[in-house]
Amino acid sequence: MAQEGKITITNMVYGLGAAIVIVGALFKIQHWPYGSEILTLGMIVEAAVFTYSAFERQKGDLDWSLVYPELTGGSSSAKAGKKESPEGILTKKLDALLKEAQIDGALVKSLGENIKNLNATASSMDGSAGATNRYNEEMTKATAQMESINNLYKAQLEVLINKPRSMRNQLKMQLS
Repeated sequence: MAQEGKITITNMVYGLGAAIVIVGALFKIQHWPYGSEILTLGMIVEAAVFTYSAFERQKGDLDWSLVYPELTGGSSSAKAGKKESPEGILTKKLDALLKEAQIDGALVKSLGENIKNLNATASSMDGSAGATNRYNEEMTKATAQMESINNLYKAQLEVLINKPRSMRNQLKMQLS
C-alpha cells in the first residue's frame, strides 16, 4: 500500500467502485449467484464517481519545471551560472550519443551513398524481373513444342512397327 500522500474520498470511491465492478464481472463470467447485482452495483458506483469528478475543481496545474528544470531554461545539474534552452540540451545529448556510437559525417555520407546504390540496384532488378518473365514464357513455349515433336515421333515409330517387313526394309534402305 502507498504510505506517502493523502487518501481522498474520491480516490477511495474510484478504487472500491472498480473493485466491485471487477468482482461482479468475475461472478457474471463464472455464472455464480448475485453476479448481475454485484456488477450493477459497481457500475452505478463508478457512474456516480465519474459524474462527481466531472464537476470537481482542480487545485492548480502541476509545476513540471520542478521535475524537469529544462522546461524553464534551468539546468538539471548543479550548474547555476549558465542557462540553456531545451533545444541546446537535446542537441548536446544527441551529439554525445553520436560520438559515443562513433557515428560521424563520413559514416552518414557513406550510408546515404549506399542507400542510393541500393535504390539503383532495386530499380534495375525491376527490368530483370521482366526479362525473367519473358524467358519463362519462351521456355514454356519450347517445352510445348518439344512435346508435340515427341508425340509426332512416337506416331511415326508406331506406323513403322506396324508395317509389313518388306516396307521396313525399304525404309531402312532409304534412310541409309
